[in-house]
Amino acid sequence: MEQLTKKYIEMLSSPGNASDHFWELEKRIKNDKKHPGVMLEINKSEAIWDIAIFIKKKVITLNDLEGFSEDLIDSVTEIINR
Repeated sequence: MEQLTKKYIEMLSSPGNASDHFWELEKRIKNDKKHPGVMLEINKSEAIWDIAIFIKKKVITLNDLEGFSEDLIDSVTEIINR
């Protein structure tokens, strides 16, 4: 979220028409809301799939799973390699 906020500030601070900035900001926010790093409904039964999605979308890496069970890491690895 911090990176997105910085990008929004940079875009709004750039030279140009304020109304163009407004509409561009609206478009970006609409798209960013769909990114799993911004919003994701988490269910315990689907956690492994959600973690795999996070890795595929580069929200986290496999290294971030250090400390989790070997079974979980193996399951996530199997999903992302499909």
